Amino acid sequence: MGIRYYAYPIRPDQVSAARLDPWPFLSDDPLMDAWAPDEDRPRMLYLDKCWYELQRLFVPARDDPHPRPRMAFELVRGAVSETGCGAHSPFTAVHGPDVVAAIALDLARVEPIDDEKAALIGRWNSSADYVNHYLAAAQEFTAGLTRDGLGLVYLIG
Repeated sequence: MGIRYYAYPIRPDQVSAARLDPWPFLSDDPLMDAWAPDEDRPRMLYLDKCWYELQRLFVPARDDPHPRPRMAFELVRGAVSETGCGAHSPFTAVHGPDVVAAIALDLARVEPIDDEKAALIGRWNSSADYVNHYLAAAQEFTAGLTRDGLGLVYLIG
C-alpha cells in the first residue's frame, strides 16, 4: 500500500485541541475517504504518495544561495518513523488559518513541472502528470480553506 498523505480542514477554534491530539480531527479510514465517490467524499486533500515529490519540489536546489524551503513545504513537512519489522509510526501536523493562508499564497506561485523535473525530484514511477495533478489539488484545497478561514490537520502514514 505505501505511505500516503491526507489533510482535513479544521475550524480556528479547533486548532489548539488538534495540536494537543490530532487524531480526533482525522478520519478513522482516510484511504476510504479519498477513494469514495465524489458525492460521499468529505472535504479533504489526498496526495497519495506524491507528498514525497512535493517535498522535493518545495525545497531549493543544492546550489541555491538561499537554501530555505519555501512556505509550501509546510503543507508536506514530515516523514514517518520506522518502528521495526516493516512497521512505522505516522506523522501528523496542524496549521492554523494564518499558516494555511501563507501556504496557499506560496502554492499559487508554484508552476507545473515537466517530465525532466519530475524525474529529478521523484521516484522511479513519477511523471509530470502525477505531480501536477496533486500540486493542483493542493493549490485548490488550500485556496478554499483560506477563503473559508480554516486551518488543517494532516497525516503522513
